[in-house]
Amino acid sequence: MQGRDVVVAGRTTEMWERLFQPAERWGWEFVKPVPAAVSPEAGTPPIAEQVYAPQDYQLREKRSKRAWIGLLGYVVLAFVVALMAAGMVQAVAKQVPAAIEVTGWVVLGTGVLLAVWNLLRTRRRFSVMKRDYTTRYNGAVERYNQAYTSWQQRVAEHDRREARRVAEAMRWYPVQLTSRPARIDVFGGTEDGWASLLMTVGSTQLAAGSSVFLLDFTDLAVGDNLAVAAAAKGYPVAVQELPRDLAELGIIADLDATELAEVIAETMHTMNRTQFGADLRGLHIDLLTAVGERLSGPPTFAKLVAGLQVFRRVYDAGSDDTLSPDEVRKLNSYVDTVGSTEQTRNELQALEGELRGLARAERASETQTTAGFRALWPVRGYSVVATRSKTGRHRRLVEHIVFHRTLQELHTRESTGRETLIVAGADQIGLESLEAMARQARRAGVRLIFLVQHLRDDMQKLLGAAGTVTLLMQLGNGDEAANAAEFIGRGHKFELSQLTLQVGRTLTHGTSSTEGVSVGVQRSRGYTYGGSSGGSTGPSGSSSNSSSSWSTTNTTTHSRERNWSETVSQSEADSENRGMTAARVYEFEVEPTALQGLAPTAFVMVENGASGRRVLTGDCNPGTVLLDRVADRPRIG
Repeated sequence: MQGRDVVVAGRTTEMWERLFQPAERWGWEFVKPVPAAVSPEAGTPPIAEQVYAPQDYQLREKRSKRAWIGLLGYVVLAFVVALMAAGMVQAVAKQVPAAIEVTGWVVLGTGVLLAVWNLLRTRRRFSVMKRDYTTRYNGAVERYNQAYTSWQQRVAEHDRREARRVAEAMRWYPVQLTSRPARIDVFGGTEDGWASLLMTVGSTQLAAGSSVFLLDFTDLAVGDNLAVAAAAKGYPVAVQELPRDLAELGIIADLDATELAEVIAETMHTMNRTQFGADLRGLHIDLLTAVGERLSGPPTFAKLVAGLQVFRRVYDAGSDDTLSPDEVRKLNSYVDTVGSTEQTRNELQALEGELRGLARAERASETQTTAGFRALWPVRGYSVVATRSKTGRHRRLVEHIVFHRTLQELHTRESTGRETLIVAGADQIGLESLEAMARQARRAGVRLIFLVQHLRDDMQKLLGAAGTVTLLMQLGNGDEAANAAEFIGRGHKFELSQLTLQVGRTLTHGTSSTEGVSVGVQRSRGYTYGGSSGGSTGPSGSSSNSSSSWSTTNTTTHSRERNWSETVSQSEADSENRGMTAARVYEFEVEPTALQGLAPTAFVMVENGASGRRVLTGDCNPGTVLLDRVADRPRIG
């Protein structure tokens, strides 16, 4: 277990090192790498060069094979010619046999020489043509082999580069704002999501030398992780929990009477809005100003409660030493001026009742300070004011007091331009007060971040205000998710609207029968005629005779033919038709169900910058920095 703890601590330290970088970062955007592209040469391999043999080469090749047969033919031909020549010479001159023999040998020798000469000439021409053809063919083969090998290498190199690009491509890019908004509104989310967002954003602000001031009204300690990491990195960290540290914080110690009255009156007005709210707010300011002006030293809630009791004539100076005798005297001198109308008595009692709990918490604190709330606002580092209370009404009062005290500080604060104010759980405060803080923060040059848990009622009016950026986190409620989806917007897209499948089968079966009978009669008649005559001469004289014949032939032929046939035919055909139809629709860019199903650390950012409206999805989980292939700079384009 000890070794595992060391590993976890090492990974945590590494995460903090990577998180605390000066470049602004709201999260990370996941970008799927472009798939590996096929080489443009993959489908075009080199083509072999065709080398054709000359026509004479083919003819000579055949002749070469028959050369010796041709030589034998020439010899035989020469011998025959020699014999014929010898015969002709013999017919002319039988007296010269030696000449015949000489002539035959001459002719025979001449034929043989001609045959050998023709053979040698044919072989020589064939050898030249063959050598030339072989040289050209081998050159073409070598060039093709070289081109094919080079093509294979280029395709393989392209595939290797693409595979390496995909394997080494960055998957996570930091999300940065392209504009300089005065306010960032975060709607929805869970405890883990807000803690992760504060860790991711706050670490970059601190690393850049800015100060971060968090008002935590969530009762979930969403800023503790950033406080631990910032302290470990050596940044000044101050955490105050109210009402436990109310006296130590001195939230109203550095206010004059008028400022004190405005803070508490605004708190009462925000918490208790009635149809007479404006009138009551003025009355509250008058009463609290009258008390504050007659107190000595830094004001406290205990003194305020005691002063209100003096105005109500219920303060016991003998048993309560909160006020000095001089303060009691000054207050008593103003009692008649305050008046004793029923409304005044009611509001004095209401103010005392609301502040009594804060006075008790203030007295319970062991540490007292007069430094005031202004000293808590950091010049550099991280400060947290968190509200914790078991009573809902009491906690709401503390939250509103802290909020309006911060708003009062913004009225007079001269910012350095490197300060960030975060209000977590801003939906506990009214819209009117939030808008007032936004105006003062813009005037003072303080970047303001509102973390709003629910997108409903008046909070919807904060969506898309000028000069703001909106982050939408997990919104479980269906109506809130629908409102967020409407804000993100709709767009035209082509969606598959219809799929059709038609299947058909055709069967054909047929039978045909034929039957026929034919009868024929053929008659023929022929005539034959023949005759002969002859004579002879004998010793006694001459004689003659003759004969003739005639015949008639009649022929009759009867024929009868019968035939029949039967044919069976069968055919089968199958058909299938598939269709797909896409329609142009106008739908949500992000569906409400997608917003409901977001991961706790995921968000949808909507920013109106110089280049137009930008909508992207990101994740603020600080552990993302420990993943592989996380870029240091935002994605371009």
